[in-house]
Amino acid sequence: MTGKRRRDGTPTSDRQDARGYSWPPFEPGNTVSVRHGGFSDRLVSERAKQVRALLFENYPYLADDVFAEALERYCRAEARAQMLHEWIMAVVEGSVEVAPRNGRPRTGVEAVPPYLWSEASRAEANAQKFGQDIGLDPIGHVRIARDLGLVARLRGQPGGGVEALARKGNALRLLQAEKGP
Repeated sequence: MTGKRRRDGTPTSDRQDARGYSWPPFEPGNTVSVRHGGFSDRLVSERAKQVRALLFENYPYLADDVFAEALERYCRAEARAQMLHEWIMAVVEGSVEVAPRNGRPRTGVEAVPPYLWSEASRAEANAQKFGQDIGLDPIGHVRIARDLGLVARLRGQPGGGVEALARKGNALRLLQAEKGP
């Protein structure tokens, strides 16, 4: 194949750059192949930071370390749900086109791959469940407020608060141990 040439006179060889030019290799962290980002840990983490900042503004009690793991779960699930939802809506509205597959259109409801609808639903369900855990729905909020209020009252009581309650609990356990089963 070394002797063959293209119509423009350039040699056809696998060992040379095509027609004398090439592109540099993709750098780490590029987003060339990203469609919605819902499956990219790096992009979901970036969006989760934004969700977390908004939560801290509106729900300051979430800054307590006791909520750290639940908050992380919620932020990632919500970020993923948002990213998938935004991309689906962009395809449905026609501002983003997808590659046509099996005769499917490039935009509209039919253009969104079926698996993505279920992934978006799953992400939304996870965000809702994890949001309940940290008090973002009415029932969860009442539960958290009640629990936080109880602890705050016990801490502020004269006579020991939590420590007094622990002493009473220990005394009751000793009484029950003396009585036997």
